[in-house]
Amino acid sequence: MKNVLKITAITIFAVLLSSNIFAQKDNDRAGLDAQFLVSSYEITAGECVYFTDMTTGNPTHWLWTFEGAQTPTSTEQHPQNICYYHPGVYTVILEVQNGAMVNTEVVTECVTVLPNNETPIADFTANYTTIPENGVVQFTSLSQNGPFASYQWTFEGGLPSSSSEERPTPISYPHVGQYNVELTVTDMNGNSDTETRNLYINVVPQATVRPEANFMVDRTYIAPGDAVNFTDRSLGNPYIWHWFFEGAVPTTSNAKNPTGIMFPMPGSYDVELVIESNMGIDTLRRENYIVVAEADPCVAIPEAEFVASPRLIRSGTKVYFEDKSTNNPTAWTWEFEGGYPNTAATANIINGIEYNAAGFYDVFHSVSNECGVTSVLKEDYIMVFSGPIPLYCDTITNIRPNEIPTSPAVTGSWGYIGGHNGQRIKTYADKFNQYSFEQVEAIIVPVFKSQAGSYNSYVTFYIWDGNSLYPDSVLAEKKILLRDIPENYNYVVEFNEPVKVNGPFYAGYKINYNGTNSNGEGDWFVVSIAPSRSGSGTNTLYVSSGESWSTAYEKFGIRTSTAIRPVTCIVDIEDYAADHEISIYPNPASSIVNIDLGSVEYGKDITVDIYDMLGRKVATQNCNSSESNIEINVSSFSEGLYFVKMNIDGHSVTEKVLIAR
Repeated sequence: MKNVLKITAITIFAVLLSSNIFAQKDNDRAGLDAQFLVSSYEITAGECVYFTDMTTGNPTHWLWTFEGAQTPTSTEQHPQNICYYHPGVYTVILEVQNGAMVNTEVVTECVTVLPNNETPIADFTANYTTIPENGVVQFTSLSQNGPFASYQWTFEGGLPSSSSEERPTPISYPHVGQYNVELTVTDMNGNSDTETRNLYINVVPQATVRPEANFMVDRTYIAPGDAVNFTDRSLGNPYIWHWFFEGAVPTTSNAKNPTGIMFPMPGSYDVELVIESNMGIDTLRRENYIVVAEADPCVAIPEAEFVASPRLIRSGTKVYFEDKSTNNPTAWTWEFEGGYPNTAATANIINGIEYNAAGFYDVFHSVSNECGVTSVLKEDYIMVFSGPIPLYCDTITNIRPNEIPTSPAVTGSWGYIGGHNGQRIKTYADKFNQYSFEQVEAIIVPVFKSQAGSYNSYVTFYIWDGNSLYPDSVLAEKKILLRDIPENYNYVVEFNEPVKVNGPFYAGYKINYNGTNSNGEGDWFVVSIAPSRSGSGTNTLYVSSGESWSTAYEKFGIRTSTAIRPVTCIVDIEDYAADHEISIYPNPASSIVNIDLGSVEYGKDITVDIYDMLGRKVATQNCNSSESNIEINVSSFSEGLYFVKMNIDGHSVTEKVLIAR
């Protein structure tokens, strides 16, 4: 019976009058004002309506929440065939966005559904709609206006695939995928009705690790009466969700991604998520997570910051962005070069930004409150490739394309600006302002001069955190004997583990003065630098002779950079490896590397390729997962970091292993 009713003048008038005071937001003055019409405000159970967006202010995104409807949400501008099966009075929420603003319309008592006691209404429920592979689902008919002469179920992807019972025996789903379910009921007079729910059953892989709860919300600061939307970002393939929303309407949800959660009263409210899988239960509670206030509580100018996941992607993949700004921003603006959509105005991008063309793309994020506005631009932050790639590495440098590194002497003293000199500079640090890469694998050091004054003389190489005015927190260090470092040579310093960085970092070195003098005796270590730049040139080099830091300009009178080139990488998080518990041991290794295949299915062909730091393939081995453990002889390999890339049943898995003796 599910008829779509035509729009009437009285419907338009009634919906516009029924908008309550919570629909009037401060954002209205900016021109974005969410409004809509419904084809009928009063229907009979089993009928459907459609909605027409009437928003002003050039919206680009729509998110509808339909309380009590068979289709609970929609991102269409004008949703069609929104069907209601059960009598009641239901709220409709519309959230709209443009490139700079968000606005919400909450219409309580929007749709009244009257009882239908005459014709069949096919309806059903399932005890679970997300299950692990080989899981079972119990379906129950909720059809109205029986008794019924027959039931006909169709279970796409299920075993059995059909049933004529009112309450079928549990249906098992052996394969991962999303499947339709259909029910047709026929009454004693031959009248029938059919309900089809597309992609109703979601079958996920069996979990192999304990679940780890995580979630995002589109906005954390809202006005009273606003509604927010949550998305699950948990790891480990959970299939049961229990949400608890303090101070909200509703207060709980069992949906994976609850939408239209309204907070009517000012205050700060907790949100808790409990997830389950076949491997266990995990809980995440965020205290004072949602802030509801009438006015902007300005404390300080916000500091813009954000993170994204994943960042190394195949074309056609979505990226999710999370605001990490401090000092309570109340408005957010995003610009996504190369993404679709390319703008957003919520705090967190819970529905993802899709990238369809290969390339490296910038992301701009601006936040504000009544105190002021700040922004951050992360260049080449999203890396998109035409095919899957688990790892991308490159060298970065502060040397400009037209600059030739040099090794100038210190004016008025002995020694060199990039190393030992009469001013007894001990530590050199070059700042790299970049957001493209998330870890430093090594640094390539152009050594101009290297001389050991004693057998045990050494130099220590460092990576420091770069989110401060001067080098402060040491992220990694490695001591190298001077006698092992050739001069006039690009020396590669490999760290024992990849060094995790979050945006800017410093790379450099610290030297000793073991008998060093102007006669050339004792220790000497000098690194090439950029030639002196003009008065408006950029300086990235910082030096220290003790506890305090200075710029190269303050100490030597020149603006310059070292010619050190960090080897930086971004690594895709390969779910296949985690889901199947694939691991490599020992690590570091000396002669034999073992690959534990975990729960990889028996009989799969596997190709193992090993690459060195320069991307050269140094070994290939063909195997089969009938062996639970693969052994690789690396006794002939030089010491250093290698990448073990496995192709398993079409899945690419890359792990790192350090060869050390």
